[in-house]
Amino acid sequence: MRALAAVGGASALRLRHPADPRELSRMRAAIGEWAQSAGIPDEVLIDLQLAVGEAAANGIEHAYRGQAAGLIEVVLEIRGTGTAGAHPVVAARVADRGRWRPTPLRKGHRGRGLILIHELAEHVSVSVTGGGTDVCFEIALPG
Repeated sequence: MRALAAVGGASALRLRHPADPRELSRMRAAIGEWAQSAGIPDEVLIDLQLAVGEAAANGIEHAYRGQAAGLIEVVLEIRGTGTAGAHPVVAARVADRGRWRPTPLRKGHRGRGLILIHELAEHVSVSVTGGGTDVCFEIALPG
């Protein structure tokens, strides 16, 4: 499910997908189409798809554990300046309406998604409420 909407003169991408791992490839494809139409360079697109994919995968795998699967929502928009005000960015929000699962003490070979997002993006924030989890971040655009 995809929608493009005008946000402050730029187009935003809004996605709502079932919390199902099979939806990740559809999300990546929609992000790729949007990025191409917005003129986003490939090196930024790769980071964006990876960071969004990690956040969405966390929601898919953990948010709805023990309850009916819900939705994963993704909103991407281009902003003329980032949070620090220095350069244009792609601002991302990945949200679920499930329950937060605390990080296990022993991660084993897993549990690196948020670390990866922090490496790929700037101004990463994770907001956890009784109504779900929002992961927000920015990826710098050249220029």
